[in-house]
Amino acid sequence: MKKPVIDRQQNAPRQVYEILRSRIQSAEIAPGTSINERYLTELLGISRTPIREAVKRLAQDGLITIIPNVGTTVALVNTQRIIECCVIRRSLECAAIETAAKNFDTATDLKLSQLIDEQDNTITTGDMVRNIAVDTEFHYTIVGLSGFNTIESILKTTMGEILRVRHLSIKLPGRLRQPIIEHKAILNALRSGDPIKCSAAMRDHLDKSYSSIVDVIDNILIK
Repeated sequence: MKKPVIDRQQNAPRQVYEILRSRIQSAEIAPGTSINERYLTELLGISRTPIREAVKRLAQDGLITIIPNVGTTVALVNTQRIIECCVIRRSLECAAIETAAKNFDTATDLKLSQLIDEQDNTITTGDMVRNIAVDTEFHYTIVGLSGFNTIESILKTTMGEILRVRHLSIKLPGRLRQPIIEHKAILNALRSGDPIKCSAAMRDHLDKSYSSIVDVIDNILIK
């Protein structure tokens, strides 16, 4: 693991949480990997207390498994949990975009357009890690526009499992440019200002994304 920098002027447990969460979601720290507190204290240059707080929070997110008297590991991917997360995600994002449509403005239009262009460029360069990051930012931007902070918070927790699957399947052939076409349809719906059209475009996109995730489950997670 590349050594991250901890800002001692900021909340240490939160920083450790974000560092570990990011690396678990990107599969840089693979499912089943043991969480070694001593190694992390030496790597981050901090005491075990903030590490334990961060690990406890990650366990609540379902990304870490703590078994008393046995050990702490990165949670294995649970297929049923993935399916549930996809269902939750669709409900949240379809609800959020209906309100986001009412708040849509020129600045958001420009940002979403730029993200679509960048995502398209990542396919040309083959940078699929960045592709996933840009794709995720596209969705978070729309949810953020809705102003529903609780939905945004729940969604970020829900996305943890989905993002792990996407990164684990990064070398599999799959949908590449199709999500971009769907993102353009979502953006056009937002431009129309019609909440129902926006919700339909988002639902269509996430239903197709769900089908791709099921394929990943069948090809990678179920042996």
